[in-house]
Amino acid sequence: MKKVKFSHSRFWSMVMVLAMITSAIPAHALEPAPHPLDTFLTNILNFREPTGIRGTIRYIDKAEKNIWLDWEQRSDDRPNFNEGWKLVPEGTTLLIYPQDARQYDELKPIAKGTPIEMIIQIDPDGHRRVLSYQDLSHGRKVPI
Repeated sequence: MKKVKFSHSRFWSMVMVLAMITSAIPAHALEPAPHPLDTFLTNILNFREPTGIRGTIRYIDKAEKNIWLDWEQRSDDRPNFNEGWKLVPEGTTLLIYPQDARQYDELKPIAKGTPIEMIIQIDPDGHRRVLSYQDLSHGRKVPI
């Protein structure tokens, strides 16, 4: 029987070829594509830029000084938000925060069910802050 001789150079050549093959596969090719629902939710909840929203007042929390909306539409049509309104899924609620105590005092007397349009943006603390708003029960004024 013939004895097989171990070759160090051939071993290291195979290791190098294997390393080159595995490193040539891009990392993102190994990760699954995000689910369309995840992408949709990420996009619809993106408030890094000023964003127009429409809905109705659901609840004004006097203890926490925030507002819950029954959220109906969203627009990224900056700066006037006249067009580009898209429906959000039915039954969606959205928690928002007034800019300051003065704005909270203005919003506090608005009745439940009142249609409202707002421009909001996320702040450094991760809260969706009201930049401006209009009570739509009195008609829309342009711009808000």
